[in-house]
Amino acid sequence: MSDTTDEIGTLVVVVLKARNLRDKHRLYKQDAYAQATLNKVTKKTHVDVKGGQHPVWDEELRFSISKHVSDETRKLEVSCWSKEPRTDECVGRGTVDISETLKTGEFDGR
Repeated sequence: MSDTTDEIGTLVVVVLKARNLRDKHRLYKQDAYAQATLNKVTKKTHVDVKGGQHPVWDEELRFSISKHVSDETRKLEVSCWSKEPRTDECVGRGTVDISETLKTGEFDGR
């Protein structure tokens, strides 16, 4: 992780909800949470208990943005997980290139 002198600002990621997640349970709804990773820093939302295939979080995750440009510092990895008693299971994932967002200053990913 870079030191604070390399920071150019803060990226605020609003994790609103997920749709049509793979549901690993047949008899009850899964407890789901989301996580995002940027520049080796991972942050998680709260667990939406019984969120099932359509969980809602409506949470902000904040990441420091480094002035150094690389895939590691400009690719936001997002994933959704089912909270399990032993090992949590990934039920969806994707990557967002934040380069354009950093140039324009704001982006609404709808």
